[in-house]
Amino acid sequence: MLKPLQEWICDTCGKTITSPEDGYVIWRHDIDQRDFDFKIIHKFSCEPPSYPSSVPLTEFLGTKGSTYLLSFISLGKIKARGRYRNYCHVLDFDEFVDLYRRVQIPYYEEARKKFNNPALLAEMEDASELHPYQEEILKQIIEKY
Repeated sequence: MLKPLQEWICDTCGKTITSPEDGYVIWRHDIDQRDFDFKIIHKFSCEPPSYPSSVPLTEFLGTKGSTYLLSFISLGKIKARGRYRNYCHVLDFDEFVDLYRRVQIPYYEEARKKFNNPALLAEMEDASELHPYQEEILKQIIEKY
């Protein structure tokens, strides 16, 4: 089992990133500068050249990381004025939420690899939108599937 919020699976090589200091978050931009294709990778060794943005994984963890991630979708009441009123740099919200959960919710990183399991999908069909992503449920998904 991965150590929650301490280990991740590299989106490039598929091997374990064994500490936050060894990882980077990378992403690309569309023509309107909206961000997409977020990946967690091994720092230096797995960074593809076509990703113009990269930030150390450590910057996305904890309260500071949550604040940084939220700045992608809103500048908030202090900064969101005038031309920045409807500021949002995220192209695909589901993809962005997946990144958010990977770096903020314990056990999500390992459980997400099982989300295509037909038995799991059937079991969660009537669940609320919150239920599958709770820490205890994610642990159960890892153990059961």
